Amino acid sequence: MTPNRTNGSILGRMPTNYARDNVISLASAREQRSGKPEPKPELTLIVRATNVQADGEVHRQIGLNSAMSLDELHNVLNIVFGVGGEQSPWRFEDQFHQPSAPDTNLGELLPEPGDFLFYFWGLWQFNLQCVEMYPRDNGTPRALCIGGSGGLGDDFDQATINAELTGTDTIRDVLSGVRPEVIDLVDRTGVFDFIPLLQALDLKREPLIDATRHHTCRMLPVENSAEASDAFWSCVLALSCLGNDELFIEVIESTMSTLGWVADDGSPLRAPEIISACEASLKILAEIGGYGPEQLAPVDRLDIYRELLCF
Repeated sequence: MTPNRTNGSILGRMPTNYARDNVISLASAREQRSGKPEPKPELTLIVRATNVQADGEVHRQIGLNSAMSLDELHNVLNIVFGVGGEQSPWRFEDQFHQPSAPDTNLGELLPEPGDFLFYFWGLWQFNLQCVEMYPRDNGTPRALCIGGSGGLGDDFDQATINAELTGTDTIRDVLSGVRPEVIDLVDRTGVFDFIPLLQALDLKREPLIDATRHHTCRMLPVENSAEASDAFWSCVLALSCLGNDELFIEVIESTMSTLGWVADDGSPLRAPEIISACEASLKILAEIGGYGPEQLAPVDRLDIYRELLCF
């Protein structure tokens, strides 16, 4: 963190109102020069969608592109709540219960966390509230179900929902740039939650790593057994989430369990055993900054993970 050295700086001696009044907005300057308003940056909105019935509640947590139209959002909600196969009248209303046109952008109705709107499908009402927002890039999926509970017919199946949201063509396109070993792992697990992760990594973008790291990534994993290979790629996918240790452990344990690997006594494999199975490869990965206590900054690690995962 850079120290805040205002006492000896020009700004430190300048009246703050003078400094503030003389700040020039570059966006405003561009607008005045072009005569057109600067387009708003697209954001990812985390939206909590709820349907309340007399016999229970159904919840979904969804990541959405703020530039998405309400017409597209209608299709997304039908998928995440499992009502897409039926035709019923639908509409959106803002927080004041005023009708909203289907071509309205979601970000216009949910400009701030805490804002909400209503979706009506047939006789059902769904309450949508923005709980968080953050910047997005081109690799971020337009819509992703990140959690939920209950169902309006079938049980909640997050993987199936996200597979339908992503679409067959997009899945094929994402996997076309992935190493065969990783495609095989994703196929055998049936965990389609890995697809949005791989999509967000944007594997077709050229990684910015040096020749040494490139060569090292191409030789991994160094183990020969099928179990060690699965363990290593499970670890790489978990590391690519850029989460904390708890998430890393959860991902590798659940992935190896889904693949059918168990301990000698038949119990589920735990994280230390999974890490031990590919220990030599993880040691090499640590040497180039992709793992361990001396790992590189997140943006640099992502380039390493892209190089590992891309075909």
